[in-house]
Order: sequence, then structure tokens, then C-alpha cells
Amino acid sequence: MSQRLLFTVGLAAIAAAVIAGMAGMALNPAGFSMMGSLGPSAGQRISIDRAQQSVQSFVDRNGNSDLEIDELMEFDQNFYALIKERSTGIGAFELLVNKTTGAVGYEPGPDMMWNTKYGMMRGFGGMMGYGSMAASMLVTAEQATQIAESWLYRRGGDYSAGTPDAFYGYYTFHFLKAGRIDGMLSVNGTTVQVWFHSWHGNFIQSRELAG
Repeated sequence: MSQRLLFTVGLAAIAAAVIAGMAGMALNPAGFSMMGSLGPSAGQRISIDRAQQSVQSFVDRNGNSDLEIDELMEFDQNFYALIKERSTGIGAFELLVNKTTGAVGYEPGPDMMWNTKYGMMRGFGGMMGYGSMAASMLVTAEQATQIAESWLYRRGGDYSAGTPDAFYGYYTFHFLKAGRIDGMLSVNGTTVQVWFHSWHGNFIQSRELAG
């Protein structure tokens, strides 16, 4: 076995171990507080208007004028914001907002581990098999939808995947039950791994903001 192949296999094993550890934390609803500054959501809840202001300030501090808030969603455990690139329409990253302090941080799970342009794994890129900096992925949106539908079918109940939002390296679905948003999951654009976002809680409302 060549040294290059051994190096690649070694990196893959390391990345897999990191992802497995992150997955364990992400499956715990308390994973939101692992973001440090976000902290627990106890006390007086902020409004969706205040959450939007906090997210916009976070995006502005990023310094990238190509980024905009596409959608803001409220769950009983947190607010969720989808940030997209204006020029491409591709998802840049996903954010969570603490419901009492308004603190904003990157969402754990796929946004950190699968996002090959803005996430923690961007340095590994295509060599690791977790996507590439390019917008294209091995898995099409239609295939990702089929994978999500299959996962939801095994979960049981009247679920449908809905329309995916494409990010760099993965797709995120706001899946539906009886026509109403019931949760969120992501599908890796190369490995087809499914990651359920277990930290949101029950859906309350959403606000479309792009345009």
C-alpha cells in the first residue's frame, strides 16, 4: 500500500472518529449548550423580531456582503436561521439563537462537520469524501430526497421530506408531518449519511426573509 493511500486512509479514520463523536453530542438536545456562549435557554423568551436582529448582526460581523438570511424558524428550544449566498442561492451555513439571551452560534452537526466551504471540515474537502468546495455533489437533490423519505418511512407516521436546501457538501430538509413542519434532518452529499437535528424541539413558526 502506498504512503499516499495510507495517509488518506488515516485521515479518513480520524475524520470518521470526529464525526462519530459529534454525532453523539448532536443527538443530545443539550448539544445546543455545547456552543459555549449560547448557554441554557431559561428565563424570559425573546421575540422572533429580536432573534432576527441578533442573526443579522452576526451575519454583518462576518463581513461577507454576499450572505443573507434566507429563513428564520422558531422552535420551542431555539431559533434556527438559514444563511444563503445571494450570488449562488446555495446555503452557506446554519445558525441557532438562544431563546432567552439572543446569543447566536453555528449549529452543531452537519453545519460544522459536513460543510466543506464554511464548516470545520472544509480543510479535508473532497479527499476525505465529505464533499468539495464546488457546489456540485455526487448525490443529487432528487436522490437526497429519496434517502430522506426512506429514513422518515422507517421512523413511521405521516411524514414527507419536503424540498431540500442545498449547502456545500450536504442537503437539509425541514420535514413535514400531516403538511406541517415537524423537524429537520440532513443528508450528506457524498456518503448519503442521514443526520437528524434532535436539538430543536417542537416547531412554532417560520419567517421567509430572502429577496
